[in-house]
Amino acid sequence: MQFNTKKTYDERSSKIEYLHDKYKPILKGNILDVGADECYLRGYLDAGIKYTGIGMGGNPDIEVNLEKEKIPFPDNTFDCVLCLDVLEHLDNIHNTFDELCRVTNKYVIISLPNSYRDFLGMLFGSPDSKSLNFKYYGLPAERPNDRHKWFFSNSDAIAFIEGRATKNGMKIVQIDTDGSEGPRTFKSFVKRSVLNIVSVASCVKATDLYYKTMWAVLEKDQS
Repeated sequence: MQFNTKKTYDERSSKIEYLHDKYKPILKGNILDVGADECYLRGYLDAGIKYTGIGMGGNPDIEVNLEKEKIPFPDNTFDCVLCLDVLEHLDNIHNTFDELCRVTNKYVIISLPNSYRDFLGMLFGSPDSKSLNFKYYGLPAERPNDRHKWFFSNSDAIAFIEGRATKNGMKIVQIDTDGSEGPRTFKSFVKRSVLNIVSVASCVKATDLYYKTMWAVLEKDQS
């Protein structure tokens, strides 16, 4: 099974549209959204689909502190478990990943950012880009409520998914990354060409400099 969409996104609302359009074939039955924020996905789901959102921020159905608590459901409760741009905010990223796999009986969908690209945005991007990315890794005068706890590349994210999936008896159905389809404008072509040159000089994979969010679909081994 392959998951594709022609939709793109640049904000939370359009990201949910992207998610729903791309993964609609498996967004069925009983769904758990881990780190659900305002539970936006609920409004896109077909009638009859049961949706539960958990987390701390926003307005989840059930408040759960993922740093201190396990996901409060029995094994194999949900048909599909979502965890989108959440794991990088947790110290106990490994345990939470294991919990996602425990409570699903079928699929897990995970997205993770590419911190290397975010760092470049902080160094060389627009003022807005610098402000956005600095909040995740900077040192502000006041302690932020939320920040990224891990700094990793697209390649690191894929290796993490592959390693933890094996430990949890999960099969990787698909891993793909925003930006892997290639440049869409002349400006992005020039930017990618420059980053290819930088990657040769720095021994960093070029894709780790310009790929965006990584998406992974895992399926529980029923054998």
